[in-house]
Amino acid sequence: MDTHLPDEIISEILSPALKVSDEEFSDTSPNSPFARYSESSSAFLLVCKAWLRVATPLLYHVVVLRSKAQASALDSALRRNSELGRWVKKLRVEGGYGSCMLKIMAAVPNVTDLFISVDIWSSDNVSGLIKGLPSLNPTRVVFYDPPYGRRRNKNSEGLVQAITQSLKDWKNLAVFELSNSFASSTMFSIAASLRVAPALKTIVTPISYGIFSQHPPEHLVLMAKNPSLERIQLKPARPRFGMTIPNTGFSSPPHPLFRGLIQMPENDVPGSVHSSAPSSRSIQYSTASVPDNIWKRILYFAAAPDIQGSKWIPHSRFRLVLVSKKFARLAMPYLKETLYFRSPLTFDDLGPVLRSDLSFRLTRNLYVDTNANMNLRPVFSSPLVNIIGLTMFYVSSAVFSELAKKCGQTLVRLEGLTVAKGNKPLESSVFAQFINIRSLALGFKSPFAKSPSIPSSTLATLEQLKITQCDRTLITVLSEMDLPALREVIFQVDNARELDLGTFLTKHGGKLRRVDLPNSVFLNTFNVCPAVVDLTIFCGNGTPNASLYTCTTPHASLQTITFKTDGRFRGAERKWAGFFDSLSVLTFPALRQISLPCIKWPTTEHDIGKSLWVQWAERLLDHNVTLVDSNGVGWRRRLKK
Repeated sequence: MDTHLPDEIISEILSPALKVSDEEFSDTSPNSPFARYSESSSAFLLVCKAWLRVATPLLYHVVVLRSKAQASALDSALRRNSELGRWVKKLRVEGGYGSCMLKIMAAVPNVTDLFISVDIWSSDNVSGLIKGLPSLNPTRVVFYDPPYGRRRNKNSEGLVQAITQSLKDWKNLAVFELSNSFASSTMFSIAASLRVAPALKTIVTPISYGIFSQHPPEHLVLMAKNPSLERIQLKPARPRFGMTIPNTGFSSPPHPLFRGLIQMPENDVPGSVHSSAPSSRSIQYSTASVPDNIWKRILYFAAAPDIQGSKWIPHSRFRLVLVSKKFARLAMPYLKETLYFRSPLTFDDLGPVLRSDLSFRLTRNLYVDTNANMNLRPVFSSPLVNIIGLTMFYVSSAVFSELAKKCGQTLVRLEGLTVAKGNKPLESSVFAQFINIRSLALGFKSPFAKSPSIPSSTLATLEQLKITQCDRTLITVLSEMDLPALREVIFQVDNARELDLGTFLTKHGGKLRRVDLPNSVFLNTFNVCPAVVDLTIFCGNGTPNASLYTCTTPHASLQTITFKTDGRFRGAERKWAGFFDSLSVLTFPALRQISLPCIKWPTTEHDIGKSLWVQWAERLLDHNVTLVDSNGVGWRRRLKK
């Protein structure tokens, strides 16, 4: 790849992608900020030789070690090219990682910032780390010692002793950062060494309220006695057990021992006032020359409803009419085009308004966010295009029949309503009224009467069908239709065993691209749905039968399988062990993803080694299939020794 760019320009281009912020490097959260599943930044080095030459120093500027395999790979790289070690300025070590740490630390003489954790498992080997510490002489050290659930064993204690000795010997150490402000034997050992650290200038610690009392923390008292110390910089404490710690300053002064040393966070400096006074200068402009057509286009987008998923996000779109008479005149048609109701009472008030204000009869979209019974008759005079229930609401069978008769010709989407059971069954001919419908998402408590014949053109434009509840009569009616445009089917029903879904899928399965079914459907979907691309199974608290996920011939279309569960993480590995141990994906050559919301990916080397999710994910990756969690994050292979 010939870029024709000087190295300086390439460096500026690659720096944002390869840079590790100091905030991330020094982060002392319980979950490491580097426990992520994105593509490694080292991939940029593979683009071309120019990028390799320029990006290598940038990549090695900050080194983060989170596993034995990473440490071993770094050791091998440094032995092959000793120049790489001179580029390392920041080194973050989150474990022990064996004897190779001695060679690594000896090969990185220019390290100025060191992050070191004493949260060590008893199985970790810290011998190389202990022996390598004296070879460093950092300017800044970030010390990670978690206050809750910390591990104390022979290895962690040995590492603490090595750090306390090194603190006395490091002549360049000017900044020391603590991960917590709790007194402990470890903290006393560290404080005793920092008291005599020859170049120490700054201590960074989470806010300790003891500093502002008559009995300050003893470890901070020891540190404050260092004659070279210039400041104790406080940083906001991390929330505990989900509680937020406000940063509003302190009314009492610090303990006399700390006066002149305490440096508060910027937002916590007592007495600081942020002025909110308006600027003395104002911008004068006129919109008189802006044509109405331009304002109409602007207001069209400003008045649009904010819908995300199945939720209405309230915003102040009706305030547009308060800006000026022009805005009221131009925006009102757009506001009347889409109506939103959260209760039947407000909807009942619409009837008199429709009779007195004919402009409301231009309403195209109706959103309902209530699970109550609704009488939709007041809007039947409007040419409705979309009726959307953000939560499932109910209508009577008589209202539904009248809706089909009055609005069936204009409706494109009819979603989120359930037809209540009436005195007599519904006629299947009611569906023939919806001549332009593309999406139906309905529930039926009312059965359907037997019909001698159903026109083949019924619901000819229907593309998406979602049924939330029904009985066998509806499935029989749908199975007798042709439904030529149908591509997506969702059966989110509790009584799937009572329904004849096999007949429906046998009739329409050949044209379906997406199928959502309950786990209780004991049917080999792949044989009757050869074109399905996305399959979703509603499992609840159960697990699917792996024997149903096979087909007699290779299924060339299936790309994703999604299992929707109750989302509980505890015990999920054990519950799904039978399925994944028996699952074979050999007959699905196009399969690329299996999604399971109860997956919780491990974030440490110790947990990764024990995780069954990881074992199953890596077995699936052998067949180019990714196992992903509820956030769509898939497992990526880790470096192995």
